[in-house]
Amino acid sequence: ISIEIEDREFEDIEISKEEIKEILALGKDPEVYSKVINSIAPSIYGYEEVKEAMALQLFSGVAKALPDGTRIRGDVHILLVGDPGVAKSQLLRYGVRLAPRGIYTSGKSSTSAGLTATAVKDEFGEGRWTLEAGALVLADMGLACVDELDKMEADDRSSMHEAMEQQTISIAKAGIMATLKSRCALLGAANPKFGRFDRYEPIAKQINMPPALMSRFDLIFILTDEPSVTRDTAIAEHILKA
Repeated sequence: ISIEIEDREFEDIEISKEEIKEILALGKDPEVYSKVINSIAPSIYGYEEVKEAMALQLFSGVAKALPDGTRIRGDVHILLVGDPGVAKSQLLRYGVRLAPRGIYTSGKSSTSAGLTATAVKDEFGEGRWTLEAGALVLADMGLACVDELDKMEADDRSSMHEAMEQQTISIAKAGIMATLKSRCALLGAANPKFGRFDRYEPIAKQINMPPALMSRFDLIFILTDEPSVTRDTAIAEHILKA
């Protein structure tokens, strides 16, 4: 008799007494805000505003339940749109590593079923249909990072609307009617429509995303790769130091 674990559950983080002392000491430090920001992706030069936004996203806000039954989400959704090679994917990877429950997926290879939930036949349940959670459900109470958002199919992208605003995913597949929770913050990255930003065209025209989905993001950062001797020298020196 042997047991093989197919799906590993997210475990709660155990904090030792020494770590509790360090956390309390850090809480009394007047420079704690800047220290938290500087500890996010220190290998990547610059992007102070983006790192500050990521820090606030990881801490998250407070969800509000109103008397009439409606719920206002407390999670912050961030979108990074920029030229190739400006470390967008690296920031996403770092966010996944920092979040206790972080899921990373690339939009080019993700379908709506992969992001939400898919119906599969259960081999052990007499061939009955069961639901398998997708990336946004697995990231419940955590961080979901979706790279290459612009390369997703329009139908697959539309499945994110409900997950981002209502923080639920409604499923009606194979006779199963269910509502799954996806109380996660979303950190997305996308490239401009023409591969790089054209400095002579309005930026809004160059983002290949529907306005309905854009409105779901609380913070949108435009990252351009403009030649600059001073900045490029500083980046090169930072890379060599690391």
